[in-house]
Amino acid sequence: MRPIRFNRHTLFSTVLNIAGLTLAFSIFMTVMVQVMYDLRYDRNYPGYGKVYRLESMLPTNPGMWYATVSRPVIEHLKTSLPQAEAVSVYQYAKGMTQLFNETGTDNPGVSLRTAYSEHDLLKVFPFEIISGDTAGYGAPRTAVISAKGARKLFGNESPLGKEVSFTVGADPRPFRIVAVYKDFPDNSSADNELLLSSGLDGLEDWSGWSYCCYVKLSTEEGAAAAVDSAAAHIGRQIFQADIIKLRLTRLHDAYWSEDVISDVAGKGNRSTAIVLLTVAIAVILIAVINFINFAMASVPFRIKGLNTRRVVGATRGSLIRSQLISTIGLALLAFALSIGVMSLAAGTSLASYISGSMRLQDNPALILISLGVAVATAVAAGIFPSFYSTSFSPAVVLKGSFSLSAKGIRLRSVLIGVQYVISFVLLLCSMFIAVQNRYMKNYDMGFDREQVVEMEVTDNIAAKRETFRNMLLEYPGITGVAAASRSIVSAEAGGWGGDYGEGYIMYDVIGTDRWFVPFFGLEIEEGRNFVPSDDGSSEGCYIFNRTAMKTWPYLHSYMENGKMNIVGIVKDFHYKPMQHAMAPMALYNYGSNTGSKLRMFYVRIMPEGVSKSLDWIRTKVCELDPSLNPDDLDIHFLDESIDRLYRSEERLGRLITATALISMFISLIGILGLVYFEIQFRRKEIAVRRVLGASVREILLMVNRYYLTITLVCFIVTAPVATVIIRHWVSSFPYRSQIPAWIFIAALALIALITAVTVTLLSRSAAMRNPVDSISNE
Repeated sequence: MRPIRFNRHTLFSTVLNIAGLTLAFSIFMTVMVQVMYDLRYDRNYPGYGKVYRLESMLPTNPGMWYATVSRPVIEHLKTSLPQAEAVSVYQYAKGMTQLFNETGTDNPGVSLRTAYSEHDLLKVFPFEIISGDTAGYGAPRTAVISAKGARKLFGNESPLGKEVSFTVGADPRPFRIVAVYKDFPDNSSADNELLLSSGLDGLEDWSGWSYCCYVKLSTEEGAAAAVDSAAAHIGRQIFQADIIKLRLTRLHDAYWSEDVISDVAGKGNRSTAIVLLTVAIAVILIAVINFINFAMASVPFRIKGLNTRRVVGATRGSLIRSQLISTIGLALLAFALSIGVMSLAAGTSLASYISGSMRLQDNPALILISLGVAVATAVAAGIFPSFYSTSFSPAVVLKGSFSLSAKGIRLRSVLIGVQYVISFVLLLCSMFIAVQNRYMKNYDMGFDREQVVEMEVTDNIAAKRETFRNMLLEYPGITGVAAASRSIVSAEAGGWGGDYGEGYIMYDVIGTDRWFVPFFGLEIEEGRNFVPSDDGSSEGCYIFNRTAMKTWPYLHSYMENGKMNIVGIVKDFHYKPMQHAMAPMALYNYGSNTGSKLRMFYVRIMPEGVSKSLDWIRTKVCELDPSLNPDDLDIHFLDESIDRLYRSEERLGRLITATALISMFISLIGILGLVYFEIQFRRKEIAVRRVLGASVREILLMVNRYYLTITLVCFIVTAPVATVIIRHWVSSFPYRSQIPAWIFIAALALIALITAVTVTLLSRSAAMRNPVDSISNE
């Protein structure tokens, strides 16, 4: 094989090619980390295809499935589903942590991903026990811990037999560790770090529709019919009507589901995964087009040398092989550089945009796939130029250059056009994702969230909430305090339900004090707010939202006759992030049974002296519960919590934006090379035009006109395509922004400006060169 030869022109194109391919391979691998994370979710452990989640549907919400059932439903399923190898409660909100420490120690504790389950969950998922004995797990106050959780909590010490406790101030809740299990992958439903026994909680409570149930089947045959039969039996025997439906959903399918509410498991978006896969392929396509364009434009510089080699005995096949080997060598060099780029990126903020790990050692399959893509890219990009450049006879070579023929110009125009179409689509999509995210964040959620901080307190403080409230209000910079059982906005909702005489209903609940409604400026449309006398009631009382009253009109009669203790109707407000539609919910006053249930406190502070107000809050928290350290308290603005709810969409938007900008850059690398080669061939033409009176400005306009025309044509083609893609993506959101015209104007202006600047800078030296020198050197 002959060595790769460089001259001034081919060296320039080679450097640009390597740069473009390196960027393309880097983006491909980065995006594919996320795609493979999604595609392999709950598909990365033995027997994954046999694991299912039980889901339920109630007639009060037809068409909507719940990821939860009551504990008695699970118990009934254990005896009525012969196809089941194991059935278990499994309460785990993906990514949610709880602070634990070793019982009896003064350690500050560590955050562990925590779940509740029965013993048979160890049979549902293939738990690999490293040490200990799981026979005792399932008894009250027992636990099993992952290897990672054990290292975080105990270091190199054995955790077996030790107790861990919630750090809840004066009321520790110890659990004894009986076994250690091997960690599951992050992209699975079993990636918890600590499993606590669910004990006997809720075994007789048919109305507590808040338990997740996971099932491992030995066979699918007859399972659906058995589940339908169980649902009918439960309806007839317990509720005297066929009122519920049940189904089993394979876990990987549950990851993509869009018709399930009260779903706190890991969630993916199929449309997003398809978009990202398309983006990865599109970036590679842009790089291939660059390679072909460079190769075709540089043919005149290489063709004489190739034909000279043919004259001295080289066969056409050997010349083609030589060029393909050189192309593959360049692609492998770019691939090696992209591996380095990815390794460096794994330690930067870019890694936070990706759900999966970007470390090379965690992605051996992806590296092999990417290597194959690199070789395939080189072959695809090099085969046509290699065959073409060796297709001319020596006589034809002396007559001119394909690169300036009409056919050559059309081919280059089409290839550049494809690059521009891809860049336009990516840019428009990334801009709209930013628009949609801003729309959701700024949407009127129906309550006043200005200058509100939130914090979760210990049971000890929650039990003294009135005292704590009064202590906080002593500071003049604090204007209001309210308490609730959970965050006012959360994707997780506590589902309550029951049959109150008109059929089974299910609704979300936020437990609150009587200050909650006025604190957030909620509007009571009918009835009243909670009053002091409600705090002493042994039964508790409700304020339902308007959606609940529209869903079940008979609740109005309950309000009038005192049934269910409904005291008011609140105007709808968004208690879930804007990815979720409005649903029936209730504010609930626990009355005399409140105890320490209201642990989420909200404090409104004045804009002036924020830091002093926060210091006051920390001081009072520690006064009321001396076991706490003020530096460890998590006190943050409510807006920060709400912003975190849109992190997935923000990551997607930033990832696609970065990809769009890099794809534009790769396309501009291609234009850079094409303009460079074109200027070399048109120096004499430019010189003659200058001699005939053309100004530098006219020459620059002439060169720019070609590329700006391509830009405009591509934009006209792209606009409707991008609109269809955007509408499809945003259709899954219940609250959608209109597609603003300005993103199209901005995208066209940006790409046209960058193109014009690139072309002008490269053409300016040729246009300003002395015409005599250009003509004499031709």
